[in-house]
Amino acid sequence: MTNEFDYVVVGSGSAGAAVAARLSEDPSRKVLLLDAGPDFPVIEDTPAEILNGSAMSLALHDWNYRAEINDGRKIRFPRGKITGGSSAVGATIALRGTPNNFEEWVAAGNPAWAWDNVLPFYQKLEDDLDYGDDAVHGAGGPIPIRRWQSDELTPVGQAFLESSLKAGYAEVADHNNPTATGVGPIPSNRRDPAVRFSSAMGYLPAARQRENFTVRAGVQVNRVLFDGNKAIGVELSTGNGSTEAVHARHVILSAGSINSPAILLRSGIGPAADLGWLGTDVRVDLPGVGDNLIDHPRTGVFMVPKPGTFRQTDPFLQTILRTTAEGSSEFNDMQYYMVNHFDLALFPELQMLANAPVIFGVMAVHQKPQSRGRMKLTTLDPSVDPNIKLNLLDTEQDIQILVDAIRNCWKLVNQDGIASLGQSFIVLSDELMEEEEMLRYYVKLSLDSAYHPVGTARMGPASDESAVVDERLRVHGTENLYIADASVMPEIVNCNTNLTSTMIGERLAAWLRES
Repeated sequence: MTNEFDYVVVGSGSAGAAVAARLSEDPSRKVLLLDAGPDFPVIEDTPAEILNGSAMSLALHDWNYRAEINDGRKIRFPRGKITGGSSAVGATIALRGTPNNFEEWVAAGNPAWAWDNVLPFYQKLEDDLDYGDDAVHGAGGPIPIRRWQSDELTPVGQAFLESSLKAGYAEVADHNNPTATGVGPIPSNRRDPAVRFSSAMGYLPAARQRENFTVRAGVQVNRVLFDGNKAIGVELSTGNGSTEAVHARHVILSAGSINSPAILLRSGIGPAADLGWLGTDVRVDLPGVGDNLIDHPRTGVFMVPKPGTFRQTDPFLQTILRTTAEGSSEFNDMQYYMVNHFDLALFPELQMLANAPVIFGVMAVHQKPQSRGRMKLTTLDPSVDPNIKLNLLDTEQDIQILVDAIRNCWKLVNQDGIASLGQSFIVLSDELMEEEEMLRYYVKLSLDSAYHPVGTARMGPASDESAVVDERLRVHGTENLYIADASVMPEIVNCNTNLTSTMIGERLAAWLRES
């Protein structure tokens, strides 16, 4: 084998960029960061759609996965294929998990992840441009966070804020305060109103200047290499059917909730029955690999905008209402977003339904669903996409919560200043809103993913047969193999997963630097 490193980090997304960069701060540690997508080291060479914070980039730098969402229906399932991962293509929502989320992680056998333990790592990653360095926020970190100012809100964003206040919700200036609940501007990973700021932009520039740090882009990891149960490197696909072995003392998988478990399975780590069916030897029988897939389901009430009521350069998300769902006791387990505009070019079935290229409206995202899915491999060939089954709306409670959320969306959309900007509702009407069964059908018809998969390599003690890593993110039954990304979350957080994934990367890097 060639190319000896102390650490090889697989995937440069929200967590991977953080863990690799932090490890390289110690000049005695030689770090290699791998990514299957392209790398753009400087802003001047970065594609415009990656820098454009006004819309998600879902096509040009994507794995092109599809996922079964419910009852056999398949949807696009975007995952960023680029240095920065999904943080380079996503909605720039920089929300933290809430203290009760980490109480769940502790209850699952992971006491090191109590809120007081994770807060310093949220602060370490932040450069909060509004609140600076205080007891709650961080300053000087790699990821800038700003909130939309009142004079930056679009008319429909301002109307949503006002309609939520009229409906009795509290006004929130800072959604990253752990006690905040109500409506207010979205914390966003950007330094200015226009440019998306990814984890690669935040963490890698300084690391690239270090002699002990290397980035290799455009290479896909097939599997982890072992000596017994000790990880000693990875096998890469480098194109034209050729492979290459890279040697490292430690291997860190940060390829995300789909690709990290896929690499484990191709390495002989996972449910014995699945590995036997795939035709590979069982190195470690871990039933939880690929299981416990959790995602945030979303739906909403949408309209076709009147001509001239928005600009394509307007940010598509600026305001959010966080609250407790109807019939729930969970803190902030429901989010409502004002979608200022959303281009349907990549969603032809929705464009046909709307009979328009662009929609706007209020979107509801359930933060604590009961439903669980799974990802599996159909072959050991890394060029073949995995089978992703989200299994959303698998419980009656999950369905009912979104039905009630649609009613709330309808009330918010019909406030002054929002509905007047639209020329027609999509599917829904006053009459349909009175029909319970039609609303249930509408929820299933309009259902989509928020693209926040977690849990497919969940953390927990060795006594938990569904756990894949321990609380220090070491893969059970192996040596020198770690996972740092959203796949290790035992339960999903009540927010977009980007910032928590980065915090996980910071946390693992700190542990490794202690050794």
